Amino acid sequence: MIQITIADDHELIRSGLSMIIEAHNDMHIHTEASSYTELLEALEKAVPDLLILDLNLGDTNGLSTLENISSLYPSVPILVLSAYPEEIYALRTFKNGASGYLNKSIVSSELIDAITTIMRGKKYISNKFEEILPLGTDLGKEEKDLVEILSKREFEVLNLIAAGQAPKEIAENMNVSPKTISTYRTRIMEKLSFETTSQLQRFAYETFMGEKYSTPTREENKL
Repeated sequence: MIQITIADDHELIRSGLSMIIEAHNDMHIHTEASSYTELLEALEKAVPDLLILDLNLGDTNGLSTLENISSLYPSVPILVLSAYPEEIYALRTFKNGASGYLNKSIVSSELIDAITTIMRGKKYISNKFEEILPLGTDLGKEEKDLVEILSKREFEVLNLIAAGQAPKEIAENMNVSPKTISTYRTRIMEKLSFETTSQLQRFAYETFMGEKYSTPTREENKL
């Protein structure tokens, strides 16, 4: 029996995953967590065979969530569940300890395949992501994608900019000072050859959200 822990801050997502998983006799939902704090408490009590993890849990965001859990519990395989495009996030998650990556838009059709693949000791790459990987790409190699020239922290800042967060909010989420966030933003703009904040906002939104960017109002444009 495969014991599985689900960590996602949306109850509907957890319920949907549970229904799919519990329909299989050899799989069981061990525990559920709606926040990073709850997840840590659950893992301290008992370690599951597999963790399904949403990177944004409300009280923590981004790749640092994955990195922290992977560091604390290296023996637990982690299947990352995210709304972000695979071509942007998947390779990053593998580098930070994930055993698999699923976009929430395709989770119902591939979830069981992902779980069984990971439990056999293999990495799970979705059919869609496998199609966009360059032939012969190895998950240990440096990516060629434009966003991949950023450091991990710069990548997280760009992610939070895409989510519409102001510098103060980003600083609080990452537990650093607003001045540090300003430094990260400047580095990102230099590396990606942007001259204005609006160019950065547009790129971040369209890259992570996969949608066309609408110019924010004066009140929204706080960066």
